[in-house]
Amino acid sequence: MAPLRLEDFDNTIPPQLGRVLWGWTLCRDCEGGKTCVDQTCSGQRIPKLQRYFQFYKAAVAGYLEEAPGTSRALNSHQDVFKAIATLKSQPEMTKSAFYENGFSPPPDGARALDQADLLQATTLVVRVFVMVESSPLQHSSNRLEAGGFKVPWRDHVPFSQYLDNLFPKTTHRIFSFADGESFADTKVELRATKLRKHLGVTFRATYDIRNHLVYDYRENTVDIYHHTAFLKEQLRSTKELLDGFSPPTTKAIIAVGPLPRQLILETLDSIQVVLFPLSEPKSKALLKSVAASCSFDPDISSFEFSSIRNPGEEKTNYVYLAERLAALYHEMQNPRPRGWLEQQMQRRSGARHMMMATLIGVGFAVVLGFLSLVLSSYQAWVAYQAWKHPVASPPG
Repeated sequence: MAPLRLEDFDNTIPPQLGRVLWGWTLCRDCEGGKTCVDQTCSGQRIPKLQRYFQFYKAAVAGYLEEAPGTSRALNSHQDVFKAIATLKSQPEMTKSAFYENGFSPPPDGARALDQADLLQATTLVVRVFVMVESSPLQHSSNRLEAGGFKVPWRDHVPFSQYLDNLFPKTTHRIFSFADGESFADTKVELRATKLRKHLGVTFRATYDIRNHLVYDYRENTVDIYHHTAFLKEQLRSTKELLDGFSPPTTKAIIAVGPLPRQLILETLDSIQVVLFPLSEPKSKALLKSVAASCSFDPDISSFEFSSIRNPGEEKTNYVYLAERLAALYHEMQNPRPRGWLEQQMQRRSGARHMMMATLIGVGFAVVLGFLSLVLSSYQAWVAYQAWKHPVASPPG
């Protein structure tokens, strides 16, 4: 099959992308870009991944806008697939080494690839492979959803180490222990219905998984990584990776999927169990409403368990997203002041409310005093006018 230019997109691309990302086994129909009728074929899941494939097309379009047309590091979809396969098979490769080995050399007589070409191509590959923004801020495409964190992949850093650095672990006294007494009660306070009611937050989509659950105080927004079908596909590909004795290495994970399995479980659980518990009708209705208005992946409201989880993964102990959940919970318990008046008060909730009540009382007293002064002045003026201009008694 001849390589397909990046400018073009047809039905052969989704199954090929699924094969390089998740090791899909494809039937002949999928290989030829035809409708898949084999129920055992991985291509049966292509319809559920449409939102991700739309993301892929948008990422490619952004690359084509930024990269020069005469000489690019990536010219076909197969070039992208080859670069992803290189990262999967050699995760210890540094960015500088990837520049040399991840892309085909330009044809004879063509302009040599410069640093900017290679940076843009690498950014596209990492976006598609990991759904993380790896380029410096000034090189970030504006075609995709907004994101906050931009952690560049440095030239001397191996790809596996870059991923480890992207997702640090922390232990929290509540959120890291799903069997703890406080976990259930605390989790209820973080429902999206309560966040909207008490904090007035709005939710916005992000394609960068590093931004998931980031609370922007100034904008009063919470970012939601919504590509759940993409996450579930990696859970399927890594489901058999656990041997029951020791956790897989980063290198072993990258060979079948780049993101830590625990991070994916936490991300799904934080959406479908914590923020928008699908078992609670109001929360599920809110999720569908937010998904429609923010163009979330429609799969976000679809719960799966046995097909993607292993025994022992029924409950989720948070280590990657614990601090994000803790920050939201702290904001719920101690909301920061928003208006000018509130900003002049103490930040602790009880003291702020007491001071607000005191100021309201003082203000009310001042208004009453002013009105009393006005009334007294008017009465004095009326008395003065009556004294100065007495009304003559009518003649008897």
